[in-house]
Amino acid sequence: MFKKIVIRNVGVLKAFDAGTSPPLSQLTMFYARNGRGKSTLTAVMRAARDGCSNTVMARRSLGNNAADPEITLISDSGNRLFKGGKWQHKRAPIEVFDATFIADNVFAGEMIDLPQDRGLFSVIIGEEGVRLANLLERFNAYAKTAATKLKEAEAAMADDLPSDISREAFIALAANPAYADRLDKAEKALKAVQQADKIAALKQLDTITVPELPADMATVLSATIPDIDAAARDELADHFRHFKLGKQGEAWVNYGVEHIHDDACPFCARPNVDELGMVTLYGQIFGEQYKAHMTTITDATTALDDALDEDARTTIAATLTANAVSAKAWEQYVQLGPVLPDCADLGIDLAEAHSAAKDLLDRKRQSPLDAVEDAMLIAKASGALSRAAATLTAYNTAVETTNAATKTAQSAAAMTEDDAKLEVTNAKRRIARNEDPGVQRRIEEYLAASRRDERAKSARKVTQKKLKDTNEAAADHYHLRVNHYLERFGVSARITRPTNSMAGNAGSSDYSLVIRGESVPRGRGPGAAPIPSFRNTLSTGDKTTLALAFFLAKLDHDGALNQKVVVFDDPLASHDSHRRGKTVEAIKELCGRCLQLIVLSHDEYFLRDVEKLCASAMKASYQMEYSDGGEWSAAKPVRLADLCRSDHTKRLDKLAAYADHRQGDPDDIVLHVRQVIETHFRRSYTAYFPHNRNLGQMVWDIDHHVGTHPCAGVRDRMDALNSATCDNHHGDDADVMPKKGVDPDALKVIVSDALELVGARRPVQE
Repeated sequence: MFKKIVIRNVGVLKAFDAGTSPPLSQLTMFYARNGRGKSTLTAVMRAARDGCSNTVMARRSLGNNAADPEITLISDSGNRLFKGGKWQHKRAPIEVFDATFIADNVFAGEMIDLPQDRGLFSVIIGEEGVRLANLLERFNAYAKTAATKLKEAEAAMADDLPSDISREAFIALAANPAYADRLDKAEKALKAVQQADKIAALKQLDTITVPELPADMATVLSATIPDIDAAARDELADHFRHFKLGKQGEAWVNYGVEHIHDDACPFCARPNVDELGMVTLYGQIFGEQYKAHMTTITDATTALDDALDEDARTTIAATLTANAVSAKAWEQYVQLGPVLPDCADLGIDLAEAHSAAKDLLDRKRQSPLDAVEDAMLIAKASGALSRAAATLTAYNTAVETTNAATKTAQSAAAMTEDDAKLEVTNAKRRIARNEDPGVQRRIEEYLAASRRDERAKSARKVTQKKLKDTNEAAADHYHLRVNHYLERFGVSARITRPTNSMAGNAGSSDYSLVIRGESVPRGRGPGAAPIPSFRNTLSTGDKTTLALAFFLAKLDHDGALNQKVVVFDDPLASHDSHRRGKTVEAIKELCGRCLQLIVLSHDEYFLRDVEKLCASAMKASYQMEYSDGGEWSAAKPVRLADLCRSDHTKRLDKLAAYADHRQGDPDDIVLHVRQVIETHFRRSYTAYFPHNRNLGQMVWDIDHHVGTHPCAGVRDRMDALNSATCDNHHGDDADVMPKKGVDPDALKVIVSDALELVGARRPVQE
């Protein structure tokens, strides 16, 4: 609660100083005529509530050498200061109803416009709503800034992002050795595109058929001719032993028999080669079966040579060399995959297999009738060939992989160079994701901006929800309470449920009037349509009453009202007697609900009624009046009952003061004598004296009254007082010397007699 308000150099309140500033009470009332600083004092309280410095500085006292305003609001909870052109404290808990409240929130100059809609929005949603609205406005600004920063961060990352994955996927990329391999492939693919003509001239690699031993070699080696007579075999064997032909003799003889011509020996040309019977013997052995058997052996030998002899091995070696050259050429355009296996031992293995198998077949050829069995030599041939086959199988697999890669390169050569370059760029950007500090920094800035953006959006969403809930509750409250006060004050109009809007991030409120069951729009702006509206359907009194109803509903909605100071500045504008009384009742109700109530008015009777109705409150009353040569306004204690006394009572007091203490100017006092007597008899004997009869006429009326006049007993005293004061009451005779001043002693007797005559003083007892 404020104890004192000290104001220096604000408006006419220059002298509202520490020594002259009045102490305040729970209910403090200020009476002031126009121009005494009532509105200035109210403006100071409003400025303290809003923490607004401009309001104070705009009211700096004029004609005071531009002295700076200084204000001290002394309260139980600590002083609030205005010094150096600004408030030194947070907003004070004050609510003010005055012309500014009406103009800011309901209407201004009989007109409603957007500023009133926005002001009313603040009134309706209350302090918590205003806090949320301001918070939402800050969050909107923060969200806008955050969104801008996020876009800037996104733009900064634009050259870091691969074109083939999303931003989120790129940010999630971890370091991966495969990215270097991907870059190598992309660069080679680009080179392939750029050198497509050279790619077209390159050959794919050739696979090498894996050599094999003759399929029936084992059969050939073990084959014999069982139909040849055993005795013939023995005889032939003895013949070979005799001539020491050995195992080669069989083949030699067979060869010779095939060349017998005209029964002549193919070796010595002698005739009659069969004289000893040997040719016949040879024929028995080396017949058709033998020839077929030998053919099989010869075919196996030929097949072996075709597959494994030196010419075959030379062909394989040539293919290996050609493939190596081709692979080297391809390497600059494509990743070939596994390296072609080392085939250095391939020729050795093939030669070894050929040698061992050839030896076996040669032995068979030399002894075609005997089965050739040599496990070690067969194993040697098979082992060498198996090693060679394994080498070639691995080699062919690598060749096929290489050829698949070369086909890819050939396909890549068909893409555009821009696409190929993009693949290189994408690969490089993947690598840079975890290796380039600049990219890392831009990602971190983006993530930070994204987090700020999400926080701003979340905070804005939560605040919007809270503000919406507050709006809804407030709209219900104001719809109910404003209409309650309109009915209480006798206003026929009602309002619809207010609607609150945050369009454009600036809150505004709207409602319609309901008059005789019809909805009437308020009609915003000076160019409102020529239809019923706020301007032309409500009287001036109704409009100000509507504003007061909104203010009272605002206080009803304030959960901290018991901690606030409420200020009313002339709340009776255009109010009739009924609304005047209801306003007094409303203020009386507030007196017990708020921390302190300050009422300012130019109507002393209104203030007296407030004082009487708030009998239980601690009260203080002051009159703001000019002092210091009539230039500056100060407040002095006053009894409101004294301010409201009638002129008749005031004149009686002046007469009594003169009669008892000789106080007052005799020339002024003498005039009051006739006024007191005339007023008394007009009020007391209205049936006998017209309301405008003066004292001399009243004496005449008594004299000419038919019957006994009720004032006949005091007729002589009335006439004497008339005679004693008539010269002073009327102007001077222009033809006669002006009369002298009133005799103070004689006037004392006249005054005392007049007081006794009207019953204001008992007669002196003899």
